[in-house]
Amino acid sequence: MFAQIGRYQEAASELLAQQLSSGVLPQAILLSGPRYSGRMNIALEIARVLSCSAQGSDDCSCFSCNSYKQYAMHNVVSLGNRDHSTRIDAALALIAAHPDAHTRQFLLYTIHLMLLQYHGALLGSTDAKSSSIFEAAAVVNDLLSDIEQAAYDQLPALIEPLRSALQPFAANLKKAAPITISQIRSLQEWALQTSSENPIRVMILEGVEESTAGARNSLLKLLEEPPKDTYIILISEYPARLLPTIRSRVQQHTIGALAPETTGTLVRDVFSAFEREVSSLEQFFLESSGVPCSEITQNALQFALSIADGRLISRVELDDITENLDEQVHLEYFLKQVQHHLHAKYLEGALSFSRATIVTRAISEAAHMAAIFNQSRRLLVESLYYRLQETV
Repeated sequence: MFAQIGRYQEAASELLAQQLSSGVLPQAILLSGPRYSGRMNIALEIARVLSCSAQGSDDCSCFSCNSYKQYAMHNVVSLGNRDHSTRIDAALALIAAHPDAHTRQFLLYTIHLMLLQYHGALLGSTDAKSSSIFEAAAVVNDLLSDIEQAAYDQLPALIEPLRSALQPFAANLKKAAPITISQIRSLQEWALQTSSENPIRVMILEGVEESTAGARNSLLKLLEEPPKDTYIILISEYPARLLPTIRSRVQQHTIGALAPETTGTLVRDVFSAFEREVSSLEQFFLESSGVPCSEITQNALQFALSIADGRLISRVELDDITENLDEQVHLEYFLKQVQHHLHAKYLEGALSFSRATIVTRAISEAAHMAAIFNQSRRLLVESLYYRLQETV
């Protein structure tokens, strides 16, 4: 169990493997920790072991485990605020630059993972207009089969047809819509259905803290009494934002950030990017997908220093800083970098504990609001800036 991810997340993998081997894994668990730490890989490995007809060994070749290796499992649904767009763009860029076994595997994994949110169990939660996207998912799935079987020198020619097939998903991928009450209800109905293949059903729900109130209440009812053979895995970057009633009904497992040396190993060995030097997997994926991380980091530093030093920057400078923040992923990276720089200033003694606490809370609230509400991100950053200046 956990042969791959266990090398990078040893503590969490060992505990979960023990629970699975002993048959004591709760039906509802929470994997909390930062993005790009392997939370989803751990969730899928849990689902594979639970579904295995043998003992869940890493080299098992039972029908269920083979379906997981080919990403053809039908007993897993994944929903939530995952940034599929950035990851898919990165995967496409990596395979175009280095068409080999590693980049092909990553592309297949990334897109199949996105397709899990278009599981047949969720057809009832869509309207007639959006149901056509389920047909588009079938087209993408066929193209992925071609990519899986193609020779390495044939892979570049298959990229453009795949990009075209992914176009119907573009709007959905960009907005990363929160989980809805209709989706939770569809999952409840799915969990109660009988199956001749595999009785185990696994729901992977990411970013529940940003879902609608109705969805959270509906999920709470599901957590109170999960149907037989149904496992619910929550993934959260901000577990403190979850309702206390939800947290009380799940067993929490903390997944730590990857060590810098681990990041370097993954970039070289898994993504075939031998020439790249990056500080985090998040930076690696964002840069691979075309996000100007260096520019955003520099702007975040200017923003943070102005807050720490109490020096107002000009309107023109503020406009320059916010110019590239219209995309949600850009804004999230910017706010993380601002927090990073302000934390450094706090450690230097340039910020008091009380002010650092106020500033950190305000930035976290802004990030949370941006994720939930459809508002101008540039105006949000401007409003945040003047609010933080008032804390001097």
